[in-house]
Amino acid sequence: NMYTNSRRPHTPGSVGEDDDDDYENTAPSYKDLPPKPGWIAPPRPPRAEKKAEGPALPCKAPKTTGPDLTPVTCVSPQLVTGTAGLAGLKKDIDHVKADTNRSLVELRGLLDCRRVTCPEGWLPFEGKCYYFSPSTKSWDEARKFCQENYSHLVIISNFAEQNFVAKAHRSPRVYWLGLHDKDKEGDWRWLDGSPVTLSFWGPEEPNNRYEEDCASLNKGGTWNDLSCDITTYWICERKCSC
Repeated sequence: NMYTNSRRPHTPGSVGEDDDDDYENTAPSYKDLPPKPGWIAPPRPPRAEKKAEGPALPCKAPKTTGPDLTPVTCVSPQLVTGTAGLAGLKKDIDHVKADTNRSLVELRGLLDCRRVTCPEGWLPFEGKCYYFSPSTKSWDEARKFCQENYSHLVIISNFAEQNFVAKAHRSPRVYWLGLHDKDKEGDWRWLDGSPVTLSFWGPEEPNNRYEEDCASLNKGGTWNDLSCDITTYWICERKCSC
């Protein structure tokens, strides 16, 4: 008990206060009290510091004549920067998706061509089908026939294809190719407009001896230029179908 007793001396015969008031309460203030043994005051929690934030962009709402119930969103500069970054990322993702889809289409085409089924009378080779005609036509008529059958006169793209068409017919027949120089003499072009980069012309060919503007395939596999009005056999080429 931290209270102290201060007894005043009693003078006989004096008029004094009641004996109950002889004790005076002199309790010390709370601040002056010593801490209890083993008691440690808890640390004061640190004051949270406010993070500096950029000023929000002004909020704009569409002007209306009546009560406007449209929610308004305020966007901070940090959010604008983040959105721009996401837009760039989305563009990159779109490019990757487009490349992936293109690769899948090509792969699917290759897989389909592995199990290709050509129409009756057509021969398969490396994902394509080839039709060796049993009758003869002029170059223009042969071209039209191929178009009507969802194909085109054969375009030789590489050595393997050249060897295939040269050996497939096994006859002395001459076949039209999808090659001509009708537009400009000496400028031989395939039907798809591409120039000749790989050729198998026979000796001294092409010579344009009789205004020969269309190319043909001889028995031995060599190429020759012929008059487009001559009637001979032809080869159609089309992509595989399953």
